[in-house]
Amino acid sequence: MASMYSSSLEALQLPFENLYLFDNSSLSLNASSAGVFPDPQRNHGLGFSRVGSFRSCLDDFTGKSTNLGSSMFDNVNWFNGFSNGSPGFQPIFSLNSEYSYGYSNWVIDMAKTEEGSKDLQKLLSNSTNSNMIFSWVFDFIVELMIDQSGRYLFQKLIESADETQLQMILERLLVPHNYIYYASLLKYGSCSIKKLITVLEKSPLITYVIKALSDTFEKLMMDPIGHYVIFECLDVLDSQTNDPLNIQAMKQCLELVRHEQGSVSMSGFVIRIKGPRRDQLLNLISRNSAFLAQDPTGNYVVQCVIQFQNPAMNDQIFRNLEGYYVKLSTTKTGSYVVEHCFLSSGLDRVINELLRSDRLVSVAKDRYGNYVVQTALKESKKREISLHGSLVVKLEQHFKCLQHGYGRNVLSVLRSLQ
Repeated sequence: MASMYSSSLEALQLPFENLYLFDNSSLSLNASSAGVFPDPQRNHGLGFSRVGSFRSCLDDFTGKSTNLGSSMFDNVNWFNGFSNGSPGFQPIFSLNSEYSYGYSNWVIDMAKTEEGSKDLQKLLSNSTNSNMIFSWVFDFIVELMIDQSGRYLFQKLIESADETQLQMILERLLVPHNYIYYASLLKYGSCSIKKLITVLEKSPLITYVIKALSDTFEKLMMDPIGHYVIFECLDVLDSQTNDPLNIQAMKQCLELVRHEQGSVSMSGFVIRIKGPRRDQLLNLISRNSAFLAQDPTGNYVVQCVIQFQNPAMNDQIFRNLEGYYVKLSTTKTGSYVVEHCFLSSGLDRVINELLRSDRLVSVAKDRYGNYVVQTALKESKKREISLHGSLVVKLEQHFKCLQHGYGRNVLSVLRSLQ
């Protein structure tokens, strides 16, 4: 086999216009399919200055001119030519073949160009071609799925793959390392993983993907790219399949919402979650609303739950926040939560607490509190006229104090509502 491969390499050293050789010694003659995570900067041994130069290699290997037209693979007969007993060529395409390993490098190089990726995708409509391409790219499947152009071939390949091939791909992605997690953190890799989720939607193999994602749930939710893979599961799969993710969400919720990206991700998770775990998660957030409402990032998920207008959950939140409304009104993050209370069924509770407090004027003059009082005046005018009147009376008693600083904003609203 080694001598056959060497003779093929010697033939390739003919002065083709577009072919150049990196380093013959770097191309292993004993390559194994059980490789480690491929280095994007690896030396393949052979490289092409333009993908179209593969035409020359095909002509040399098959001993005939291959008519590929304007595109590399417009005529797909070349692919079957490899198995038609071409002179000096043995059609060996097993995953353990060192000959196949050499072609893997060429196909991967092509797949990582826009033109090459498109042309390889055209071949996948034929099952024989699909199997050949699968055998050639299998050893470098991770490298393929995280590449800008290669990901399209990966996505097309898994669409045409059978259950056995999909299982092989999953084994490669999960053993010995969780490459599903690592790929999910990358721009193009995450697209490939989302496509994999869609393809495996009805397959029992999806449980392995969910397990890999649930094991790294917290890290993915804290990542600006990775959390979209979790969202894809929630959007595509049923609640039973997603249950491991839902369980992790409840376990990690209070930690995640205190992280800037984690809080944004958890808000999105709360919006998307379905099934019986949804109420459990909402209840967890509601029970801890007094703590979360005062947190610089945790307050966002409280606002998110309030917006659902779930009477039971909101009632729990409003009760937990009693005694904190004045304090929350004078903080940047807390004031947003209080304003959301005004926009829901919590209007009465908040205004009554403000009326009972001797700090109403201080709130009205505060940098953030003045917005809370403005919202209280506007909303009570529309929905609770009696409370609105009481609020106006108490504010007018301190008319002079409100003529300075942020208090002027409150006076402006008072005049506009008369």
